[in-house]
Amino acid sequence: MKKVLLSAYACSPIRGSEPGNGWSWALNLALQGYDVWCLTNLEDKEATEIELQKLGLPNLHIVFVELKYNLDKKLLNASSKTIYLHYYLWRKKAARIAKQLHRKMHFDVAHHVTFGSFQQGTFLWKLKDTRIIFGPVGGGQEALPAFKEYFGKAWKIEQIRSLISKLSIKFSANLKNTVTRSHHILVTNQDTANIVQKIKTTAPQNIHLILDNAIPLSMQHMEYIDRKPGKQINLLWVGRMLPRKGLNLILHALSLVPKEVDYTFTIVGGGEQYQFLQGWIEQYGLDPKRLRILGQIPFNEVVHHYEQADVFIFCSLRDSCPAQLNEAMAFGLPIICLDLHGSSLAVSSDCGIKVKPTTKEETAQGIAKAIIKFHEDTAFRKQCSVNAFNYAKSNTWERKVHLITSQFYN
Repeated sequence: MKKVLLSAYACSPIRGSEPGNGWSWALNLALQGYDVWCLTNLEDKEATEIELQKLGLPNLHIVFVELKYNLDKKLLNASSKTIYLHYYLWRKKAARIAKQLHRKMHFDVAHHVTFGSFQQGTFLWKLKDTRIIFGPVGGGQEALPAFKEYFGKAWKIEQIRSLISKLSIKFSANLKNTVTRSHHILVTNQDTANIVQKIKTTAPQNIHLILDNAIPLSMQHMEYIDRKPGKQINLLWVGRMLPRKGLNLILHALSLVPKEVDYTFTIVGGGEQYQFLQGWIEQYGLDPKRLRILGQIPFNEVVHHYEQADVFIFCSLRDSCPAQLNEAMAFGLPIICLDLHGSSLAVSSDCGIKVKPTTKEETAQGIAKAIIKFHEDTAFRKQCSVNAFNYAKSNTWERKVHLITSQFYN
């Protein structure tokens, strides 16, 4: 039985997105016969331990890396900027624990999966005599200046991020060591692949384009939901309300939809921009009766809204590969997204409408037209729904993990 050390800072059996990705890696590696030791943070520790007891997998070991001075309680908040300081401190301690475990276990593979940001590299390069896999990671993509208004004051942070990314490529010893020591680097979009190649300390054949999401085990055996079209179309958005997620772009687009188009828009998620939501609704003159704002809710409740929706709309302005897109398609939801970054790869043209980003106004108008198209053309909506469901059913974590391990673990 091969021994795998997994670095999964975000890892939770009760969440979607990156925490769900981390858990799916750990679980599916164990189910496929690897002896898995997964380093993660304390978030959802209790729920994870309960799930481990239910599973009873003797080859799945979750190692919770705890910081001193009660820093987990103070800094571990995914909706706050303190998360970046926490991740930095966590990696420092996790590196020490990884070395200790490696001296004892002699891992065959050391694999970094979350956070999926290439700029920050991984501490796993410090381990000797083991195969190192880095990714899938993204982060090479940049927001387009045409959309800076949607970022508000956060646009300055975007510019700083771009500068840090450029400086990391030039000066970060951790990133260079990560790229140099990794046997394989898995990237989620071409933007990231292009930047990794600029570092020039790894052979191009070691860089592989692979999406970082799939449908979790709990969704693999779902039946197709045959939604009967009515006069009203139910739109759904799920995510963290961060500037780069572009929720205000969607609200702008809704203001351009004719009033005779009967829709509801359900918004699920919390985050730093939640405080601005009411102001945006007033800014764009939207009817509050058409909007359902639910805030952050448990993932098992999010599932209910996936089931009730007709169309999933997620127009992120900068994203590696949004996990929500695959989750939504698993429920047979057609997609409206931007033809940009990871979304371009994650959604094929027969599963929804990808809007080409141009100017702010033209892009909002394009999203509005997509909403109108799905409202009026129910046959088109149904075909996209079927295609999305079939695609998601073929993109399971079981298959993805098997594909990656068979190609890169040996």
